[in-house]
Amino acid sequence: MTQAEFGHHRRQVLMASLAGAAALVPLGGAAAASRARFDRAAYDRYIGLMNAGDLRFIDCYAPDVTFVMNLHGRAAVAAFYARQRPYVKERLDVLFFCSDTTGAAAEVHSELRCIKDCDDSAIFGRPLKAGEVQRIHGYLFYVLNEQGLIADIKGPPPIVLQPWRLETE
Repeated sequence: MTQAEFGHHRRQVLMASLAGAAALVPLGGAAAASRARFDRAAYDRYIGLMNAGDLRFIDCYAPDVTFVMNLHGRAAVAAFYARQRPYVKERLDVLFFCSDTTGAAAEVHSELRCIKDCDDSAIFGRPLKAGEVQRIHGYLFYVLNEQGLIADIKGPPPIVLQPWRLETE
């Protein structure tokens, strides 16, 4: 597949996914006008905190957020990331982003880099050694509550671009 064909296919998948997700979001009418906007600047701040390993990114979440990995609640998301952060540094690069007052969608590349050996296979599915890296490509869909906080994060399973492998920086 050529780069142009991949780009066209990527746009088709994203637009079809957005259309499907939009059909699931109730029309807000006047209530939607009162919502805070989760625009690109707000998303960039959110991603910046995530990339820095700063758990304050959960301030963007509603207290009862439903997270893509079957996590429920802000505390569960914080506990999940607190458990994995000593072992990996995660970096998200945003390829595409759009939003309105009811939700947002993003296409991202993610890199997980193991910075410390991890023998707990429950965290990553297997033990990891420092220096191993995994790269993935994904689509994320965010539903916002009335306050403009992320109430739900969902998306299809990510595409593994590079499975875990030992790599030097």
